[in-house]
Amino acid sequence: MVPSTSLLLLLVGVFGAATAAPRDAPRATLDDVHFLLWTRSNSGDDQYVELTEGDLSSLGPFNSADPTVVLVHGFANSGNGSWPVDAKTELLTLGSYNVIAVEWSQLAAAPFYPTAVASVPQVGALTASLLDWLHDAAGMDASGVQAIGHSLGAHLSGATGQNLKSFRLPFITGMDPAGPSFFNEPASSRLDKTDADFVQIIHTNGCGVLDACVGLPDVMGHVDFYPNGGEHQPGCTIGGDWMDLLVGGCSHGKAFKYWMESINGEYPFTSRPCQDWETYLAGGCECSQGCLEMGFHVDRSLEGSYYLETNMNKPYAQGAFRSH
Repeated sequence: MVPSTSLLLLLVGVFGAATAAPRDAPRATLDDVHFLLWTRSNSGDDQYVELTEGDLSSLGPFNSADPTVVLVHGFANSGNGSWPVDAKTELLTLGSYNVIAVEWSQLAAAPFYPTAVASVPQVGALTASLLDWLHDAAGMDASGVQAIGHSLGAHLSGATGQNLKSFRLPFITGMDPAGPSFFNEPASSRLDKTDADFVQIIHTNGCGVLDACVGLPDVMGHVDFYPNGGEHQPGCTIGGDWMDLLVGGCSHGKAFKYWMESINGEYPFTSRPCQDWETYLAGGCECSQGCLEMGFHVDRSLEGSYYLETNMNKPYAQGAFRSH
Protein backbone atom coordinates (compact mmCIF):
# COMPACT_ATOMS: atom_id res chain seq x y z
CA MET A 1 0.00 0.00 0.00
CA VAL A 2 1.15 3.54 -0.68
CA PRO A 3 2.44 5.14 2.53
CA SER A 4 0.08 7.77 3.97
CA THR A 5 2.83 10.42 4.01
CA SER A 6 3.43 9.84 0.31
CA LEU A 7 -0.26 10.27 -0.44
CA LEU A 8 -0.30 13.55 1.43
CA LEU A 9 2.69 14.68 -0.61
CA LEU A 10 0.87 13.59 -3.75
CA LEU A 11 -2.03 15.84 -2.82
CA VAL A 12 0.35 18.71 -2.12
CA GLY A 13 1.68 18.24 -5.63
CA VAL A 14 -1.83 18.40 -7.04
CA PHE A 15 -2.54 21.73 -5.35
CA GLY A 16 0.69 23.56 -6.04
CA ALA A 17 3.88 21.56 -6.20
CA ALA A 18 3.09 20.39 -9.72
CA THR A 19 5.21 23.27 -10.97
CA ALA A 20 8.23 22.33 -8.87
CA ALA A 21 11.50 23.38 -10.47
CA PRO A 22 13.57 20.67 -12.16
CA ARG A 23 16.26 21.09 -9.50
CA ASP A 24 13.78 19.69 -6.98
CA ALA A 25 13.39 16.43 -8.91
CA PRO A 26 15.31 13.28 -8.01
CA ARG A 27 18.52 12.68 -9.96
CA ALA A 28 17.14 9.53 -11.57
CA THR A 29 17.20 8.52 -15.22
CA LEU A 30 15.92 5.67 -17.37
CA ASP A 31 19.12 3.84 -16.42
CA ASP A 32 17.52 3.45 -12.99
CA VAL A 33 14.66 1.36 -14.42
CA HIS A 34 15.11 -2.38 -13.92
CA PHE A 35 13.14 -5.45 -15.00
CA LEU A 36 12.98 -8.20 -12.40
CA LEU A 37 12.11 -11.75 -13.43
CA TRP A 38 10.65 -14.50 -11.26
CA THR A 39 9.67 -18.00 -12.37
CA ARG A 40 8.89 -21.21 -10.51
CA SER A 41 12.59 -22.05 -10.51
CA ASN A 42 13.51 -18.74 -8.79
CA SER A 43 10.35 -17.95 -6.87
CA GLY A 44 11.83 -16.59 -3.64
CA ASP A 45 11.24 -12.92 -2.93
CA ASP A 46 14.93 -12.03 -3.34
CA GLN A 47 15.68 -14.59 -6.07
CA TYR A 48 14.72 -12.41 -9.04
CA VAL A 49 16.93 -12.22 -12.13
CA GLU A 50 17.43 -8.82 -13.73
CA LEU A 51 16.61 -8.82 -17.44
CA THR A 52 18.79 -6.69 -19.70
CA GLU A 53 17.56 -5.97 -23.21
CA GLY A 54 20.03 -7.29 -25.78
CA ASP A 55 21.76 -9.64 -23.35
CA LEU A 56 20.49 -13.18 -23.89
CA SER A 57 22.61 -14.39 -20.98
CA SER A 58 20.39 -12.38 -18.62
CA LEU A 59 17.32 -14.46 -19.48
CA GLY A 60 18.26 -17.12 -16.93
CA PRO A 61 15.10 -19.11 -16.09
CA PHE A 62 12.87 -17.30 -18.63
CA ASN A 63 10.67 -19.83 -20.44
CA SER A 64 9.40 -18.53 -23.77
CA ALA A 65 6.48 -20.99 -23.80
CA ASP A 66 5.07 -19.82 -20.44
CA PRO A 67 2.63 -16.91 -20.15
CA THR A 68 4.33 -13.62 -19.21
CA VAL A 69 2.80 -11.30 -16.61
CA VAL A 70 4.18 -7.78 -16.23
CA LEU A 71 3.58 -6.07 -12.87
CA VAL A 72 3.85 -2.28 -12.72
CA HIS A 73 3.88 -0.39 -9.42
CA GLY A 74 2.85 3.22 -8.97
CA PHE A 75 3.95 6.35 -7.15
CA ALA A 76 6.08 5.90 -4.00
CA ASN A 77 6.25 2.14 -4.44
CA SER A 78 8.73 -0.40 -5.80
CA GLY A 79 8.96 -3.48 -7.97
CA ASN A 80 10.89 -5.59 -5.47
CA GLY A 81 8.60 -4.94 -2.52
CA SER A 82 4.96 -4.51 -1.51
CA TRP A 83 2.22 -5.85 -3.77
CA PRO A 84 4.33 -6.93 -6.81
CA VAL A 85 6.20 -9.44 -4.63
CA ASP A 86 2.96 -10.73 -3.13
CA ALA A 87 1.40 -10.93 -6.60
CA LYS A 88 4.40 -12.87 -7.86
CA THR A 89 3.83 -15.47 -5.15
CA GLU A 90 0.13 -15.81 -5.99
CA LEU A 91 0.84 -16.21 -9.70
CA LEU A 92 3.54 -18.83 -9.23
CA THR A 93 1.27 -20.72 -6.85
CA LEU A 94 -1.34 -20.84 -9.62
CA GLY A 95 0.97 -21.98 -12.41
CA SER A 96 4.18 -21.61 -14.36
CA TYR A 97 4.63 -17.98 -15.43
CA ASN A 98 7.33 -15.52 -16.33
CA VAL A 99 6.60 -12.76 -13.84
CA ILE A 100 8.34 -9.48 -14.64
CA ALA A 101 8.19 -6.51 -12.27
CA VAL A 102 8.97 -3.08 -13.70
CA GLU A 103 11.14 -1.52 -10.99
CA TRP A 104 11.02 2.25 -11.60
CA SER A 105 10.92 3.36 -7.97
CA GLN A 106 13.63 6.02 -8.29
CA LEU A 107 11.63 7.83 -10.96
CA ALA A 108 8.41 7.31 -8.99
CA ALA A 109 9.86 8.45 -5.66
CA ALA A 110 7.93 10.70 -3.26
CA PRO A 111 7.43 13.61 -3.04
CA PHE A 112 8.15 14.19 -6.74
CA TYR A 113 4.76 13.28 -8.22
CA PRO A 114 5.13 15.55 -11.29
CA THR A 115 8.43 13.82 -12.11
CA ALA A 116 6.75 10.43 -11.78
CA VAL A 117 3.92 11.49 -14.10
CA ALA A 118 6.39 12.86 -16.65
CA SER A 119 8.30 9.57 -16.58
CA VAL A 120 5.29 7.38 -17.39
CA PRO A 121 5.55 7.60 -21.23
CA GLN A 122 9.31 7.03 -21.18
CA VAL A 123 9.21 4.03 -18.85
CA GLY A 124 6.28 2.65 -20.83
CA ALA A 125 8.31 2.89 -24.05
CA LEU A 126 11.26 1.22 -22.32
CA THR A 127 9.03 -1.62 -21.11
CA ALA A 128 7.59 -2.06 -24.60
CA SER A 129 11.10 -2.26 -26.02
CA LEU A 130 12.00 -5.02 -23.56
CA LEU A 131 8.87 -6.99 -24.47
CA ASP A 132 9.57 -6.56 -28.20
CA TRP A 133 13.06 -7.95 -27.59
CA LEU A 134 11.73 -10.88 -25.57
CA HIS A 135 9.34 -11.65 -28.41
CA ASP A 136 11.78 -11.25 -31.28
CA ALA A 137 15.03 -12.54 -29.76
CA ALA A 138 13.86 -14.88 -27.01
CA GLY A 139 10.73 -16.31 -28.61
CA MET A 140 8.26 -15.11 -25.99
CA ASP A 141 4.70 -16.24 -26.73
CA ALA A 142 2.95 -12.94 -27.43
CA SER A 143 -0.52 -14.41 -26.91
CA GLY A 144 0.19 -15.06 -23.23
CA VAL A 145 1.37 -11.57 -22.27
CA GLN A 146 -0.56 -9.32 -19.91
CA ALA A 147 0.29 -6.18 -17.94
CA ILE A 148 -1.12 -5.33 -14.53
CA GLY A 149 -0.56 -1.82 -13.21
CA HIS A 150 -1.64 0.02 -10.08
CA SER A 151 -2.25 3.78 -9.92
CA LEU A 152 0.40 5.47 -12.10
CA GLY A 153 1.45 1.95 -13.07
CA ALA A 154 -1.92 1.51 -14.78
CA HIS A 155 -1.17 4.42 -17.13
CA LEU A 156 2.37 3.11 -17.59
CA SER A 157 0.86 -0.22 -18.68
CA GLY A 158 -1.17 1.70 -21.24
CA ALA A 159 1.96 3.46 -22.49
CA THR A 160 3.58 0.04 -22.84
CA GLY A 161 0.75 -1.15 -25.05
CA GLN A 162 0.91 2.03 -27.13
CA ASN A 163 4.63 1.57 -27.86
CA LEU A 164 4.83 -2.13 -28.75
CA LYS A 165 6.09 -2.73 -32.29
CA SER A 166 6.34 -6.50 -32.80
CA PHE A 167 2.94 -7.53 -31.41
CA ARG A 168 -0.21 -6.12 -29.86
CA LEU A 169 -0.66 -6.44 -26.11
CA PRO A 170 -3.47 -8.93 -25.43
CA PHE A 171 -4.55 -7.84 -21.94
CA ILE A 172 -4.15 -4.98 -19.47
CA THR A 173 -5.58 -4.74 -15.97
CA GLY A 174 -5.62 -1.20 -14.60
CA MET A 175 -6.00 -1.21 -10.82
CA ASP A 176 -7.47 2.13 -9.71
CA PRO A 177 -5.66 4.22 -12.36
CA ALA A 178 -4.22 7.42 -10.89
CA GLY A 179 -6.41 10.52 -11.10
CA PRO A 180 -4.18 13.53 -10.30
CA SER A 181 -2.69 14.93 -13.54
CA PHE A 182 -4.98 12.63 -15.57
CA PHE A 183 -8.43 14.10 -14.96
CA ASN A 184 -9.90 15.37 -18.25
CA GLU A 185 -6.84 14.24 -20.20
CA PRO A 186 -7.32 12.70 -23.68
CA ALA A 187 -7.27 8.93 -24.01
CA SER A 188 -3.88 9.12 -25.71
CA SER A 189 -2.37 10.49 -22.49
CA ARG A 190 -3.67 7.81 -20.14
CA LEU A 191 -4.75 4.19 -20.03
CA ASP A 192 -7.52 3.51 -22.52
CA LYS A 193 -9.27 0.52 -24.10
CA THR A 194 -7.29 1.02 -27.31
CA ASP A 195 -4.02 0.12 -25.54
CA ALA A 196 -4.65 -3.65 -25.64
CA ASP A 197 -7.02 -6.21 -27.09
CA PHE A 198 -8.80 -6.28 -23.73
CA VAL A 199 -8.56 -3.73 -20.93
CA GLN A 200 -10.01 -4.40 -17.49
CA ILE A 201 -10.32 -1.55 -14.96
CA ILE A 202 -10.90 -2.02 -11.23
CA HIS A 203 -12.05 1.27 -9.67
CA THR A 204 -11.73 1.42 -5.89
CA ASN A 205 -11.05 5.10 -5.12
CA GLY A 206 -12.38 6.93 -8.16
CA CYS A 207 -13.75 10.42 -7.55
CA GLY A 208 -12.42 13.96 -7.20
CA VAL A 209 -9.48 14.83 -4.96
CA LEU A 210 -11.75 17.09 -2.89
CA ASP A 211 -13.82 13.98 -2.14
CA ALA A 212 -10.71 12.18 -0.84
CA CYS A 213 -10.06 10.10 -3.94
CA VAL A 214 -6.90 9.63 -6.00
CA GLY A 215 -8.26 7.36 -8.74
CA LEU A 216 -10.04 8.04 -12.03
CA PRO A 217 -13.76 7.19 -12.00
CA ASP A 218 -14.14 7.32 -15.80
CA VAL A 219 -15.14 4.38 -17.94
CA MET A 220 -11.82 3.54 -19.56
CA GLY A 221 -11.74 -0.14 -20.46
CA HIS A 222 -13.65 -2.81 -22.29
CA VAL A 223 -14.94 -3.66 -18.84
CA ASP A 224 -14.93 -1.35 -15.80
CA PHE A 225 -15.59 -2.80 -12.36
CA TYR A 226 -16.87 -0.61 -9.53
CA PRO A 227 -16.68 -2.65 -6.31
CA ASN A 228 -18.80 -1.02 -3.59
CA GLY A 229 -19.51 1.86 -5.96
CA GLY A 230 -15.85 2.42 -6.83
CA GLU A 231 -15.17 5.40 -4.53
CA HIS A 232 -14.56 4.25 -0.95
CA GLN A 233 -14.21 0.66 0.19
CA PRO A 234 -15.69 -0.98 3.32
CA GLY A 235 -13.74 -0.22 6.48
CA CYS A 236 -11.69 2.55 4.85
CA THR A 237 -13.69 5.59 5.95
CA ILE A 238 -14.02 5.08 9.69
CA GLY A 239 -13.74 8.65 10.94
CA GLY A 240 -14.68 10.16 7.57
CA ASP A 241 -13.71 9.95 3.89
CA TRP A 242 -10.38 11.74 4.43
CA MET A 243 -9.30 9.02 6.82
CA ASP A 244 -9.29 6.79 3.75
CA LEU A 245 -6.14 8.58 2.58
CA LEU A 246 -4.63 9.37 5.96
CA VAL A 247 -4.51 5.71 7.03
CA GLY A 248 -2.41 4.80 4.00
CA GLY A 249 -4.61 5.05 0.90
CA CYS A 250 -6.91 2.28 2.09
CA SER A 251 -9.38 2.26 -0.82
CA HIS A 252 -6.69 2.98 -3.42
CA GLY A 253 -4.77 -0.10 -2.24
CA LYS A 254 -7.84 -2.35 -2.16
CA ALA A 255 -7.62 -2.57 -5.97
CA PHE A 256 -4.49 -4.72 -5.90
CA LYS A 257 -5.74 -6.65 -2.87
CA TYR A 258 -8.91 -7.65 -4.72
CA TRP A 259 -6.95 -8.54 -7.86
CA MET A 260 -4.45 -10.67 -5.96
CA GLU A 261 -7.20 -12.53 -4.11
CA SER A 262 -8.90 -13.26 -7.43
CA ILE A 263 -5.92 -15.34 -8.61
CA ASN A 264 -6.31 -18.23 -6.16
CA GLY A 265 -9.27 -17.23 -3.99
CA GLU A 266 -11.94 -19.77 -3.10
CA TYR A 267 -14.71 -17.29 -3.92
CA PRO A 268 -15.14 -15.32 -7.16
CA PHE A 269 -15.74 -11.56 -7.33
CA THR A 270 -19.11 -11.97 -9.06
CA SER A 271 -20.41 -8.68 -10.49
CA ARG A 272 -23.55 -7.49 -12.23
CA PRO A 273 -23.86 -5.21 -15.26
CA CYS A 274 -25.38 -1.95 -14.10
CA GLN A 275 -25.64 1.75 -14.92
CA ASP A 276 -24.71 3.03 -11.46
CA TRP A 277 -24.25 2.12 -7.80
CA GLU A 278 -27.64 3.43 -6.69
CA THR A 279 -29.44 1.19 -9.17
CA TYR A 280 -27.35 -1.75 -8.00
CA LEU A 281 -28.25 -1.12 -4.34
CA ALA A 282 -31.92 -0.86 -5.29
CA GLY A 283 -31.78 -4.34 -6.81
CA GLY A 284 -32.23 -3.10 -10.35
CA CYS A 285 -29.28 -4.90 -11.92
CA GLU A 286 -29.81 -8.33 -13.45
CA CYS A 287 -27.49 -10.71 -15.24
CA SER A 288 -29.47 -10.85 -18.48
CA GLN A 289 -26.30 -10.10 -20.44
CA GLY A 290 -24.21 -12.22 -18.11
CA CYS A 291 -22.65 -11.71 -14.70
CA LEU A 292 -18.88 -11.32 -14.76
CA GLU A 293 -16.05 -12.33 -12.49
CA MET A 294 -13.71 -9.44 -11.66
CA GLY A 295 -9.97 -10.01 -11.59
CA PHE A 296 -7.41 -12.40 -12.99
CA HIS A 297 -9.94 -14.86 -14.43
CA VAL A 298 -12.20 -12.27 -16.07
CA ASP A 299 -14.13 -13.39 -19.16
CA ARG A 300 -12.68 -11.27 -21.95
CA SER A 301 -15.72 -11.74 -24.20
CA LEU A 302 -18.00 -9.38 -22.25
CA GLU A 303 -17.93 -5.59 -22.02
CA GLY A 304 -19.57 -2.83 -20.00
CA SER A 305 -19.71 -1.42 -16.48
CA TYR A 306 -20.14 -3.88 -13.62
CA TYR A 307 -20.88 -3.45 -9.92
CA LEU A 308 -20.39 -5.71 -6.92
CA GLU A 309 -20.09 -5.73 -3.14
CA THR A 310 -17.13 -7.05 -1.18
CA ASN A 311 -16.43 -7.95 2.42
CA MET A 312 -14.55 -5.56 4.69
CA ASN A 313 -11.83 -8.13 5.39
CA LYS A 314 -10.37 -11.18 3.63
CA PRO A 315 -11.80 -13.06 1.93
CA TYR A 316 -13.07 -9.97 0.15
CA ALA A 317 -15.06 -11.85 -2.52
CA GLN A 318 -18.69 -12.74 -1.82
CA GLY A 319 -19.33 -15.10 -4.74
CA ALA A 320 -20.30 -18.75 -4.42
CA PHE A 321 -17.61 -21.21 -3.41
CA ARG A 322 -15.38 -22.14 -6.34
CA SER A 323 -14.16 -25.72 -6.68
CA HIS A 324 -10.59 -26.05 -7.97
